[in-house]
Amino acid sequence: MDNVLQGKSALVVGGTSGIGYCLAQSLLQESVSVVMQGQSNSKRVASLCCQGNVACFICDLQKASYVGELCKYANAADILCVAYGPFLQKPLDMTSAQEWSATVYANLTLPGILVSSALAGMKERLWGRILLFGGTETQVLRGFRTNAVYGAAKTGLISLVKSVSMEYAQYGITANAVCPGFTDSGLLSENTRAIWAKKNPDGELINPTTITDAALFLLKECAYNGVILPVDKGWSSF
Repeated sequence: MDNVLQGKSALVVGGTSGIGYCLAQSLLQESVSVVMQGQSNSKRVASLCCQGNVACFICDLQKASYVGELCKYANAADILCVAYGPFLQKPLDMTSAQEWSATVYANLTLPGILVSSALAGMKERLWGRILLFGGTETQVLRGFRTNAVYGAAKTGLISLVKSVSMEYAQYGITANAVCPGFTDSGLLSENTRAIWAKKNPDGELINPTTITDAALFLLKECAYNGVILPVDKGWSSF
């Protein structure tokens, strides 16, 4: 089977750590040229950037001054992957206006801005792939007890994916989302790792490469469009 991703370009937002870093690595193995955005300029990121066919854009996305430049990268990319979205766990009555604004911006508004920028370029080239990341169990409309703001924003992101898939399929563009379960991102404390592992049906965290395998599955085939794929070891079945 031909590698439809070979020679394409990708922007991976949140690409210097966790699932995003693994996804950037996987895309490079598919002969995709990658721009990795993130806040971590670790040795492994620097080492990866020295291998060629990859560039890094280190910035804090909470600072609006960087968004315009990132939109330029999105407009030029054949593939947009947004593996970014800070988690907020707080009861609604204790959530401040600033926390509301920051959480919705990071998890819905910013991805939406990047999607709009990417679509303009993809539409001209008549080809594009958009992959967003929802939250655990945000593939369905439901309530959340202690992370309602985050859940609302990520659920809105799913609606965005569905809208793009409907409107832009005629231009050779697909939009899909992966909703990961409790994953070993490499960023967790030992205590958090233990708590999260117990939540999974098999008692073990999900390997991030499992998430990226699912991502590549969705990126490679044009028939996969508007797919919201939970990768959570069956957590969402309970």
